[in-house]
Amino acid sequence: MPVNPPRKSSSATETEAKDLLFRLRRFLRRLLSIRHNADRNFTEQTILASIPFRGHTAWLLVFSVMVASVGLNINSVPVVIGAMLISPLMGPIMGMGYAIATNNIEVFKKSAYNFLVMVALSVLTSFLYFKITPIVARQQELLLRTSPTFFDVLIGFFGGLAGVVALTRKGFFNVISGVAIATALMPPLCTAGYGLAVHNVHYFSGAFYLFLINSFYIGLATFIIIKYLRFPLVKHLDSARRRLIVRLLYGLAVLVMIPSLLSTYTMYRRELFKQTARRFVDANLKFPGARVLKTDIKPDKKEIDVYFIGEIVPESQVAFWKQQLGRYPRLHNARLQVFQTADKRKEIEEALSKKLKGEMLEQFYRQTRQQLQAKEAEIQRLRDSLRLRQARENRFRIPYMQIRNEALTLFPQLREVEYAPVVHGAGSRIDTVPTFLLHWKPGLSPSFRRREEQRFVRWMKRRLRLDTLAVERLR
Repeated sequence: MPVNPPRKSSSATETEAKDLLFRLRRFLRRLLSIRHNADRNFTEQTILASIPFRGHTAWLLVFSVMVASVGLNINSVPVVIGAMLISPLMGPIMGMGYAIATNNIEVFKKSAYNFLVMVALSVLTSFLYFKITPIVARQQELLLRTSPTFFDVLIGFFGGLAGVVALTRKGFFNVISGVAIATALMPPLCTAGYGLAVHNVHYFSGAFYLFLINSFYIGLATFIIIKYLRFPLVKHLDSARRRLIVRLLYGLAVLVMIPSLLSTYTMYRRELFKQTARRFVDANLKFPGARVLKTDIKPDKKEIDVYFIGEIVPESQVAFWKQQLGRYPRLHNARLQVFQTADKRKEIEEALSKKLKGEMLEQFYRQTRQQLQAKEAEIQRLRDSLRLRQARENRFRIPYMQIRNEALTLFPQLREVEYAPVVHGAGSRIDTVPTFLLHWKPGLSPSFRRREEQRFVRWMKRRLRLDTLAVERLR
């Protein structure tokens, strides 16, 4: 009879579950805890040392602003990244977060003062640059800094957390460079200076708001980490006042976030309009003999401009398509315009000329440039191949008569020396080896000829500066 194993009691199962949960919590605590290896003295000294703003720091800020302004002006991402790496703006921002967390009023005043001076100097420098430079076109890198969203809040906050966590332990200081790039404090200030230079309030306010988002949430992240690590307080406050400061700080965080949420919502609606419009065009705008050449979607104006080539689409078909817009909830108030290349009406021809001529020319230029680059690459490859072949041939061209006379003088037992580069093949590999054919006088012993041939090879390698050569004797 088989014996059934004894069943575990409910209390034993509960004990095992509690033990497993305890081990899991201990593992996560060891994995994620930053208190154990935190160096408070190093963190405090590093933050306090980065707050002062004078002399070298001031010039470093001016130079980084100039580099960033030039990068934004010429739309160069690597130049902008370089400017962010040398910018000293992070110090006072972290100093303010540290001062609020430790109730250090003096450090807060010093950090806030240096922060305001840095901001004013940065905006003034970029303003002067964009006033002087002859290039004032709105580049893509400039426009990216004028419409902050909630994603910029996340970048500023988590970038700040990474920076402060890195500062709490020696050896992780190089993370600050990555934080400076991710949070992008310098480009928004330069864009704000650009907005002042071109008298554009929208550019100035949007860029400065992006800078405010990044600065505030870096400071908030510093405050949270310093409080979590329980840095000693410089001045003790009563619990009610401490709670008031924390509430004010978190309240400001929400207020700073609200405009970015509205901007994100607007961006979200624009993107939904674009996606719905593309689906509508792909699913409905089809006609025999005609093809969609281009679709121009304008979410702010709620307009969908579609350009056809081929046969003329009847007005009745276009009217039917416009009725179909009502089937898409997000396209209820949208306006559909259909332009056709076969339609000879003057206004449509003008619209097509303005909209498509530039794009067609640009596409033709891009294709021609790619073909020229491919041809140039092929020509360069052939030139390199020719040079390599000539180099190989020149390598084996030797002053034969001079070498022959020297060899016959140095080796009296030689009657004649012949030379030719011999091509050897091994599988798919082909190599050319300089080969000498030696004619010895009769009556020489084999050992003597071997020694002389070895001596001939050593001399010839030195004489012609060759790594490899072959010697054959006339049999």
